Amino acid sequence: APASGLPEADAVADALARAADRIGLLLRRERAFSADASHQLRTALTGVRLELETPLAPGARSDPYAALRTALQQVERMETTLTDLLALARDVPERAPLDPVPLLDGIERHWHGELAADGRRLRVVVDEDLPDAVGSPRAARQVLDVLIANARTHGRGTVTVRVRDSAGVLAVDVEDEGAGIPEGTDPFVRRGHATEDGHGIGLALARSLAEAEGGRLFVSRPRPHPRFTWLVALPVRSAPTRLPSPGTP
Repeated sequence: APASGLPEADAVADALARAADRIGLLLRRERAFSADASHQLRTALTGVRLELETPLAPGARSDPYAALRTALQQVERMETTLTDLLALARDVPERAPLDPVPLLDGIERHWHGELAADGRRLRVVVDEDLPDAVGSPRAARQVLDVLIANARTHGRGTVTVRVRDSAGVLAVDVEDEGAGIPEGTDPFVRRGHATEDGHGIGLALARSLAEAEGGRLFVSRPRPHPRFTWLVALPVRSAPTRLPSPGTP
């Protein structure tokens, strides 16, 4: 705002301008979050519809009861996703200790069967002597779901989830054995519409959730065998450690 010559009036004008900027940023983030969350649910709903339509196709020989069981499992997963996203949209970030072991147990139970149905394997590795971390189990579950779904859709071979120590910060890697991300492609850029792939809106949501929790999500190896790395937030300390840069292994 232009200076009026009155220090008190200028200070108030500057404060109002900063407040307006913050409100505008929050509104933009809320719109982006809504679009990302809608994409996740539409993608899951498309999967349910395809599962139910398959045994109804002319000449289909698939078991309708098996399709109903699978569709029911997908609906239950949608309910969990919706509950998580609504809670994350309304609440302040959780600053509680995050235990990766029970989180990964749930992730493995869900994704093992889906990948096995594609003739693929899920491998989970948890290193010893892991650093402490804080965060929301809801956000962590959604971040990992997006990354594994992306590896399933675009990757090949075994999907590996590894939890490790990265310079004193808890790191989670998700990688597969595919060719990788094409050169010049930013997988986190929103495409502006919902698709069934794991790129774009889904990954943008995962990164938004990771950053909202105080962490960082980035591509640590684009090709071959692409790897996404999530640096989970550190506990609050008197002399906080800086998160490693994306180039840090």
